[in-house]
Amino acid sequence: MSAVDYGDRYWCVKTPLSDDGEVYLHSDRAVVTDCGALLFQHVTAACEVETTMAFASGEWRAYYAASCIDGAPVAVEHWLGEVRQ
Repeated sequence: MSAVDYGDRYWCVKTPLSDDGEVYLHSDRAVVTDCGALLFQHVTAACEVETTMAFASGEWRAYYAASCIDGAPVAVEHWLGEVRQ
């Protein structure tokens, strides 16, 4: 399986855990837990939920649905320094 097989959505996470400050991944959904952890989950054909990636509280600053073409946030029209016009 490749990364795209783990979800219909593409996400960007802003995190100090990456040298460039960003991690891009595929998953079906993102969930923020009560303790502030960020979970990415894949829903299988049998409707089972698998957590495929997790960021502990304090290890991420933001996340968004990203364009598979250029990684830009898909629902944002203006974001200086992030969305290129």
